Amino acid sequence: MRLTNQKQRIEALQQVPVLAGLSRAMLVDLAHRTEDVEVPAGAYLTRQGALGTEAYVVLAGSFVVRRHTRKIATRKKGDVFGEMSLIDGMPRTANVVAEKDSTVLVIHKKDVDALLETPRVAKRVRHTLATRLQEADDSILG
Repeated sequence: MRLTNQKQRIEALQQVPVLAGLSRAMLVDLAHRTEDVEVPAGAYLTRQGALGTEAYVVLAGSFVVRRHTRKIATRKKGDVFGEMSLIDGMPRTANVVAEKDSTVLVIHKKDVDALLETPRVAKRVRHTLATRLQEADDSILG
C-alpha cells in the first residue's frame, strides 16, 4: 500500500544530499521505484556492521541512531539516513531503531546505481560527495 503520492515521494527524494543533482525526470523515475514502509516502535531499520543497500527518508515518526550503546542522533520527519550506502554499499556504522510507530521512504541502491550510469549524474554525485567531505574536514579542523 502506498502511503504517499508521487509529489510527496519526489519531495522526500529531494532531501537526500547524494541525489541533489538529479533532474526532475530522474526524480520522477526514481520515485516510482521507491516504497513506503511502516516501521513499528522498537524495530531495527539498520544494524551496525550489516551491509547497507538502502537509504531512508523519514516520512512520519522518529528513530534513534546508536553506535554500540551510545545514542548519537535522532531522525525525524524529513531527515535522511543510510544515504552513503547508496554509493559505497559498506557496512552500516550505527543501529537505527524506531522510537515510535514510523514510516519511511525506502530508496534501493540498485535503483540509484542505474541512475549513476549516466555520466552527468555520476559527476554531480561526485561533486556533492566532495563538498560533504570538505565540510566534514573543515568542521574537524575548526
